[in-house]
Amino acid sequence: MSFGKKENALYVGVPSGSLHDQVVRLLEKSGRPMVKGRQYELTTPYDKDVIFRILDRKEMPSKVSMGIVDCGITGKDYIFEAGMDKAVEVIGDFIFSKRTNKPSRLVLATRPETGIEKPEDCAGKTIATELPNLTVRRMDELYGIKDLKIIRSEGKTEAKVLMGESDAFTDITETGATLKANGNIIVAELFESNPQLICNHDAAKDKFKLEKMEDIRVGIDSVLLAEKEPIYMVFMDVPIKVLKEVEEMLPAIVSPTVSPVADDNWVSVSVVIRESELNMLAPQLLRMGVDGITPLPAPKIFSQDMINKKRGSDK
Repeated sequence: MSFGKKENALYVGVPSGSLHDQVVRLLEKSGRPMVKGRQYELTTPYDKDVIFRILDRKEMPSKVSMGIVDCGITGKDYIFEAGMDKAVEVIGDFIFSKRTNKPSRLVLATRPETGIEKPEDCAGKTIATELPNLTVRRMDELYGIKDLKIIRSEGKTEAKVLMGESDAFTDITETGATLKANGNIIVAELFESNPQLICNHDAAKDKFKLEKMEDIRVGIDSVLLAEKEPIYMVFMDVPIKVLKEVEEMLPAIVSPTVSPVADDNWVSVSVVIRESELNMLAPQLLRMGVDGITPLPAPKIFSQDMINKKRGSDK
Protein backbone atom coordinates (compact mmCIF):
# COMPACT_ATOMS: atom_id res chain seq x y z
CA MET A 1 0.00 0.00 0.00
CA SER A 2 1.22 3.53 -0.78
CA PHE A 3 -0.58 5.27 2.14
CA GLY A 4 -0.83 8.49 0.11
CA LYS A 5 2.92 8.64 -0.50
CA LYS A 6 4.51 10.01 -3.64
CA GLU A 7 7.26 8.12 -5.41
CA ASN A 8 10.96 8.96 -5.13
CA ALA A 9 10.60 10.48 -1.68
CA LEU A 10 11.65 9.43 1.80
CA TYR A 11 8.89 9.61 4.40
CA VAL A 12 10.18 10.17 7.91
CA GLY A 13 8.13 9.77 11.08
CA VAL A 14 8.63 12.51 13.69
CA PRO A 15 7.36 11.50 17.15
CA SER A 16 4.67 13.38 18.98
CA GLY A 17 4.85 13.66 22.75
CA SER A 18 7.89 14.05 24.96
CA LEU A 19 10.55 13.56 22.26
CA HIS A 20 8.96 15.84 19.68
CA ASP A 21 10.67 19.13 20.54
CA GLN A 22 14.12 17.55 20.86
CA VAL A 23 13.81 15.70 17.55
CA VAL A 24 12.59 18.81 15.71
CA ARG A 25 15.42 20.86 17.25
CA LEU A 26 18.06 18.33 16.18
CA LEU A 27 16.65 18.06 12.67
CA GLU A 28 16.63 21.83 12.32
CA LYS A 29 20.18 22.22 13.69
CA SER A 30 21.36 19.51 11.30
CA GLY A 31 20.08 21.48 8.31
CA ARG A 32 16.47 20.35 7.95
CA PRO A 33 14.20 23.15 9.20
CA MET A 34 10.61 22.08 8.72
CA VAL A 35 7.67 23.97 7.24
CA LYS A 36 4.04 22.93 7.14
CA GLY A 37 2.96 20.91 4.12
CA ARG A 38 -0.20 18.85 3.82
CA GLN A 39 -2.15 18.04 6.98
CA TYR A 40 0.04 16.05 9.39
CA GLU A 41 3.02 16.52 7.08
CA LEU A 42 6.06 18.79 7.15
CA THR A 43 8.62 19.46 4.45
CA THR A 44 12.09 20.95 4.48
CA PRO A 45 13.12 23.57 1.90
CA TYR A 46 16.65 22.19 1.63
CA ASP A 47 15.70 18.64 0.68
CA LYS A 48 12.57 18.28 -1.43
CA ASP A 49 12.90 14.48 -1.41
CA VAL A 50 12.23 14.22 2.34
CA ILE A 51 8.73 14.50 3.81
CA PHE A 52 8.03 14.34 7.54
CA ARG A 53 4.87 12.92 9.10
CA ILE A 54 3.96 13.56 12.73
CA LEU A 55 3.07 10.22 14.33
CA ASP A 56 2.36 8.98 17.83
CA ARG A 57 5.65 7.84 19.35
CA LYS A 58 4.08 4.63 20.66
CA GLU A 59 2.67 3.74 17.24
CA MET A 60 5.85 4.65 15.36
CA PRO A 61 7.31 1.09 15.23
CA SER A 62 4.17 -0.40 13.69
CA LYS A 63 3.69 2.53 11.29
CA VAL A 64 7.29 2.10 10.10
CA SER A 65 6.88 -1.65 9.74
CA MET A 66 3.65 -1.21 7.76
CA GLY A 67 5.22 1.33 5.40
CA ILE A 68 3.11 4.33 6.38
CA VAL A 69 6.50 5.98 6.70
CA ASP A 70 9.83 4.60 5.51
CA CYS A 71 11.59 5.41 8.75
CA GLY A 72 11.00 7.23 12.00
CA ILE A 73 12.49 8.26 15.31
CA THR A 74 11.10 6.87 18.54
CA GLY A 75 12.27 5.48 21.85
CA LYS A 76 13.85 2.05 22.05
CA ASP A 77 11.39 1.28 24.86
CA TYR A 78 8.43 1.71 22.51
CA ILE A 79 10.06 -0.52 19.89
CA PHE A 80 10.46 -3.33 22.42
CA GLU A 81 7.03 -2.67 23.96
CA ALA A 82 5.46 -3.18 20.53
CA GLY A 83 7.51 -6.35 19.98
CA MET A 84 8.96 -4.77 16.85
CA ASP A 85 12.67 -5.10 17.61
CA LYS A 86 12.94 -7.81 14.91
CA ALA A 87 10.45 -6.23 12.50
CA VAL A 88 12.42 -3.02 11.92
CA GLU A 89 16.06 -2.14 11.31
CA VAL A 90 18.01 0.38 13.36
CA ILE A 91 19.72 3.02 11.23
CA GLY A 92 20.73 5.41 14.01
CA ASP A 93 21.22 5.09 17.76
CA PHE A 94 21.11 8.49 19.48
CA ILE A 95 21.91 9.33 23.08
CA PHE A 96 19.52 12.05 24.19
CA SER A 97 16.18 12.29 25.97
CA LYS A 98 13.43 14.83 26.54
CA ARG A 99 15.56 17.37 28.40
CA THR A 100 19.13 16.10 28.31
CA ASN A 101 21.67 14.41 26.07
CA LYS A 102 21.53 11.27 28.20
CA PRO A 103 19.57 8.00 27.87
CA SER A 104 16.43 7.41 29.91
CA ARG A 105 15.69 4.36 32.06
CA LEU A 106 12.68 2.17 32.76
CA VAL A 107 12.74 1.70 36.52
CA LEU A 108 10.75 -0.41 38.96
CA ALA A 109 9.67 1.81 41.84
CA THR A 110 7.32 1.89 44.81
CA ARG A 111 6.77 3.64 48.12
CA PRO A 112 8.71 2.71 51.29
CA GLU A 113 5.58 1.66 53.18
CA THR A 114 4.91 -1.25 50.76
CA GLY A 115 7.88 -3.17 52.16
CA ILE A 116 9.14 -3.96 48.65
CA GLU A 117 12.93 -3.70 48.66
CA LYS A 118 14.00 -5.88 45.72
CA PRO A 119 12.43 -7.06 42.44
CA GLU A 120 11.82 -10.56 43.82
CA ASP A 121 9.45 -9.02 46.38
CA CYS A 122 7.11 -8.18 43.49
CA ALA A 123 6.26 -11.83 42.73
CA GLY A 124 2.47 -12.14 42.84
CA LYS A 125 2.11 -8.37 43.27
CA THR A 126 0.28 -5.79 41.15
CA ILE A 127 2.42 -3.53 38.95
CA ALA A 128 1.10 -0.39 37.24
CA THR A 129 2.84 0.59 34.02
CA GLU A 130 2.49 2.34 30.68
CA LEU A 131 4.75 -0.36 29.18
CA PRO A 132 3.17 -3.68 30.22
CA ASN A 133 4.85 -5.89 27.60
CA LEU A 134 8.33 -4.53 28.25
CA THR A 135 7.83 -4.67 32.03
CA VAL A 136 6.74 -8.32 31.95
CA ARG A 137 9.54 -9.22 29.54
CA ARG A 138 12.31 -7.58 31.59
CA MET A 139 11.09 -8.84 34.97
CA ASP A 140 11.25 -12.35 33.51
CA GLU A 141 14.58 -11.91 31.69
CA LEU A 142 16.37 -10.23 34.60
CA TYR A 143 14.81 -11.83 37.66
CA GLY A 144 12.84 -14.87 36.45
CA ILE A 145 9.60 -13.38 37.79
CA LYS A 146 6.56 -14.50 35.81
CA ASP A 147 3.83 -14.15 38.44
CA LEU A 148 2.83 -10.51 38.02
CA LYS A 149 -0.51 -8.75 37.90
CA ILE A 150 -0.32 -5.85 35.47
CA ILE A 151 -2.45 -2.70 35.46
CA ARG A 152 -2.05 -0.71 32.26
CA SER A 153 -1.66 2.96 33.05
CA GLU A 154 -2.28 5.91 30.76
CA GLY A 155 -0.64 8.47 33.03
CA LYS A 156 -0.05 9.44 36.69
CA THR A 157 1.36 5.94 37.13
CA GLU A 158 3.19 6.56 40.40
CA ALA A 159 -0.05 7.74 42.05
CA LYS A 160 -1.56 4.27 41.72
CA VAL A 161 0.59 2.96 44.58
CA LEU A 162 -0.38 5.88 46.81
CA MET A 163 -4.07 5.26 46.06
CA GLY A 164 -3.80 1.53 46.71
CA GLU A 165 -4.37 0.38 43.13
CA SER A 166 -0.96 -1.27 42.78
CA ASP A 167 1.96 -2.43 44.89
CA ALA A 168 4.63 -0.98 42.61
CA PHE A 169 5.01 0.66 39.22
CA THR A 170 7.43 1.06 36.36
CA ASP A 171 8.17 4.42 34.80
CA ILE A 172 10.56 6.06 32.37
CA THR A 173 12.90 8.53 34.03
CA GLU A 174 16.03 10.45 33.08
CA THR A 175 17.55 11.01 36.53
CA GLY A 176 15.01 9.59 39.00
CA ALA A 177 15.05 12.88 40.90
CA THR A 178 11.33 13.61 40.49
CA LEU A 179 10.32 10.10 41.56
CA LYS A 180 12.44 10.36 44.70
CA ALA A 181 11.23 13.89 45.45
CA ASN A 182 7.66 12.54 45.42
CA GLY A 183 8.50 10.00 48.11
CA ASN A 184 9.15 6.95 45.93
CA ILE A 185 12.07 4.54 46.05
CA ILE A 186 13.67 3.01 42.96
CA VAL A 187 13.89 -0.75 43.40
CA ALA A 188 15.64 -1.69 40.15
CA GLU A 189 16.56 -0.50 36.69
CA LEU A 190 14.89 -2.69 34.07
CA PHE A 191 15.81 -1.17 30.72
CA GLU A 192 17.90 1.64 29.27
CA SER A 193 16.21 3.47 26.44
CA ASN A 194 17.28 6.05 23.90
CA PRO A 195 15.84 7.38 20.64
CA GLN A 196 16.51 5.33 17.54
CA LEU A 197 16.06 5.99 13.85
CA ILE A 198 14.36 2.85 12.57
CA CYS A 199 13.25 1.80 9.10
CA ASN A 200 11.35 -1.04 7.50
CA HIS A 201 13.12 -3.77 5.57
CA ASP A 202 12.01 -2.46 2.17
CA ALA A 203 13.46 1.00 2.82
CA ALA A 204 16.73 -0.54 4.00
CA LYS A 205 17.09 -2.27 0.61
CA ASP A 206 16.40 0.92 -1.37
CA LYS A 207 19.72 2.67 -2.15
CA PHE A 208 18.13 6.11 -2.54
CA LYS A 209 16.20 5.87 0.73
CA LEU A 210 19.08 4.32 2.64
CA GLU A 211 21.39 7.19 1.68
CA LYS A 212 18.76 9.75 2.69
CA MET A 213 18.29 8.02 6.05
CA GLU A 214 22.03 7.94 6.63
CA ASP A 215 22.18 11.65 5.76
CA ILE A 216 19.68 12.31 8.55
CA ARG A 217 21.61 10.11 10.97
CA VAL A 218 24.94 11.78 10.20
CA GLY A 219 23.38 15.23 10.59
CA ILE A 220 21.93 14.44 14.01
CA ASP A 221 25.16 12.71 15.10
CA SER A 222 27.14 15.82 14.15
CA VAL A 223 24.97 18.03 16.36
CA LEU A 224 25.02 15.62 19.30
CA LEU A 225 28.80 15.25 19.08
CA ALA A 226 29.27 19.02 19.26
CA GLU A 227 26.77 19.30 22.14
CA LYS A 228 28.34 16.47 24.14
CA GLU A 229 31.32 18.71 24.81
CA PRO A 230 32.25 22.01 23.15
CA ILE A 231 34.54 21.45 20.17
CA TYR A 232 36.85 24.06 18.73
CA MET A 233 38.78 24.67 15.56
CA VAL A 234 42.03 25.93 17.07
CA PHE A 235 44.59 27.97 15.16
CA MET A 236 48.11 28.48 16.48
CA ASP A 237 51.55 29.64 15.38
CA VAL A 238 54.15 26.94 16.02
CA PRO A 239 57.96 27.25 15.87
CA ILE A 240 59.36 24.80 13.31
CA LYS A 241 61.78 23.39 15.87
CA VAL A 242 58.92 22.04 18.07
CA LEU A 243 56.43 21.15 15.30
CA LYS A 244 56.92 17.39 15.53
CA GLU A 245 56.52 17.46 19.31
CA VAL A 246 53.38 19.61 19.05
CA GLU A 247 51.84 17.28 16.44
CA GLU A 248 52.38 14.31 18.74
CA MET A 249 50.70 16.15 21.63
CA LEU A 250 47.55 17.21 19.81
CA PRO A 251 44.66 14.74 20.36
CA ALA A 252 43.02 15.70 17.09
CA ILE A 253 39.57 14.50 16.11
CA VAL A 254 40.99 14.82 12.60
CA SER A 255 44.66 15.23 11.65
CA PRO A 256 46.06 18.75 12.16
CA THR A 257 46.64 20.96 9.15
CA VAL A 258 50.08 22.57 8.84
CA SER A 259 50.49 25.62 6.60
CA PRO A 260 53.57 27.75 5.82
CA VAL A 261 53.71 31.41 6.87
CA ALA A 262 55.90 34.35 5.83
CA ASP A 263 58.52 33.57 8.47
CA ASP A 264 60.30 30.30 7.59
CA ASN A 265 60.92 29.62 11.28
CA TRP A 266 57.18 29.28 11.97
CA VAL A 267 54.16 27.40 10.63
CA SER A 268 50.44 27.82 11.18
CA VAL A 269 48.69 24.78 12.65
CA SER A 270 44.93 24.26 12.78
CA VAL A 271 43.30 21.39 14.60
CA VAL A 272 39.88 20.30 15.88
CA ILE A 273 39.93 19.41 19.58
CA ARG A 274 37.58 19.24 22.56
CA GLU A 275 37.39 22.01 25.14
CA SER A 276 38.69 19.86 28.01
CA GLU A 277 41.74 18.88 25.96
CA LEU A 278 42.39 22.49 24.94
CA ASN A 279 42.26 23.68 28.55
CA MET A 280 44.93 21.17 29.54
CA LEU A 281 47.16 21.66 26.49
CA ALA A 282 47.19 25.45 26.12
CA PRO A 283 49.60 26.16 29.03
CA GLN A 284 51.97 23.41 27.85
CA LEU A 285 51.94 24.74 24.29
CA LEU A 286 52.68 28.27 25.46
CA ARG A 287 55.68 27.04 27.46
CA MET A 288 56.98 25.38 24.27
CA GLY A 289 56.90 28.72 22.47
CA VAL A 290 53.61 28.25 20.61
CA ASP A 291 51.84 31.58 20.14
CA GLY A 292 48.49 33.00 19.06
CA ILE A 293 46.36 30.06 20.20
CA THR A 294 42.91 31.01 18.90
CA PRO A 295 39.90 28.70 19.43
CA LEU A 296 36.78 29.12 17.30
CA PRO A 297 33.64 27.20 18.36
CA ALA A 298 32.41 24.46 16.01
CA PRO A 299 28.58 24.12 16.17
CA LYS A 300 28.82 20.67 14.59
CA ILE A 301 31.43 18.32 13.20
CA PHE A 302 31.34 15.64 10.52
CA SER A 303 33.84 12.80 10.41
CA GLN A 304 34.41 9.59 8.47
CA ASP A 305 33.49 7.64 11.61
CA MET A 306 29.88 8.72 11.07
CA ILE A 307 29.75 7.22 7.59
CA ASN A 308 31.67 4.10 8.55
CA LYS A 309 29.71 3.50 11.76
CA LYS A 310 28.05 0.10 11.83
CA ARG A 311 24.32 0.42 11.31
CA GLY A 312 22.43 0.61 14.60
CA SER A 313 25.56 1.09 16.70
CA ASP A 314 26.31 4.11 18.86
CA LYS A 315 29.97 3.18 19.10
